[in-house]
Amino acid sequence: MTTSIATIDEYINQFDGEKKEYLIKVRQLIAGLVPPDSDETISYQMPTFRYKGNIIHFAMNKNHLGLYPGPAAIEHFITELKNFKTTKGAIQIHLDQPIPTQLITDIVNFNIDKLKDKQGPNWYQSRGNWQEAEELMQQIIQQTSLKKEFKWGSYIYTHKGKNVIGWGGFKNFFSLWFYNGVFLTDRDKHLISASEGKTKALRQWRFEDVKDMNAEKIAAYIQESIQTINDRKELKPTKSPMKAPAGLLLEALQTDPTFAESFQALTPGKQKEYIEYIDEAKQEKTKQSRIEKIKPLVLAKKGLNDKYK
Repeated sequence: MTTSIATIDEYINQFDGEKKEYLIKVRQLIAGLVPPDSDETISYQMPTFRYKGNIIHFAMNKNHLGLYPGPAAIEHFITELKNFKTTKGAIQIHLDQPIPTQLITDIVNFNIDKLKDKQGPNWYQSRGNWQEAEELMQQIIQQTSLKKEFKWGSYIYTHKGKNVIGWGGFKNFFSLWFYNGVFLTDRDKHLISASEGKTKALRQWRFEDVKDMNAEKIAAYIQESIQTINDRKELKPTKSPMKAPAGLLLEALQTDPTFAESFQALTPGKQKEYIEYIDEAKQEKTKQSRIEKIKPLVLAKKGLNDKYK
């Protein structure tokens, strides 16, 4: 099974026979329920429907389909879910069971109702008026062969499954993120490492005014970035000692056997990513929030950073 999946079609086409047919039917069911302006995307390496936020993820496992509608939906439909194995964030539907059409319909509609009044992020009000910069980048990107993917709450443009470029507007500057920027020639010294000691390959190019954005030069940096991927240039991760789960993460594993079993089934590298992600949070509230966020990934046997691979 490939690890660089960009679309739901690609995800489904990894499977054959009954599993593929099951996925097709579930996708068609959900697609017929969501608002017309919803997005179909891949998030956490799982098919995902979004509408002002995540409506639902789903993923095929060895013997069951996993549905990930979020803890609120599972709590709301706890009675209807009594015949299914569930955790706080996931529902397991065994493949020898018929698709629970009405249940999925009710869950999807519940999440849509919850999201319909949610205000999406207004980049131009909260992070400066960078609409012209956004439009310029869209014009530049249309001249490339890059794929648009949704990762970590924003759009990233990829080549052969590898991240190439993303961007965003902030209060005082508009930033381009070159994910293989460390390998770029950068003769004019535009690129910076925003987090010294943490950022390895990623480099930023910041602009304080859209008038300073030279489309030809930006396009050249993008093409050079694409070439680094064609040349298979990448920084190999350095290994650090393995840490054991502690604190709130350890408590969550001890109180949820399914979560613990899935966590232990991960490779040591993936376990380490999750442990460090939780440990980096300073406040207990943030740690708890992150634990709830990673549960669907762990239960789906996904690593924290699988989407970038």
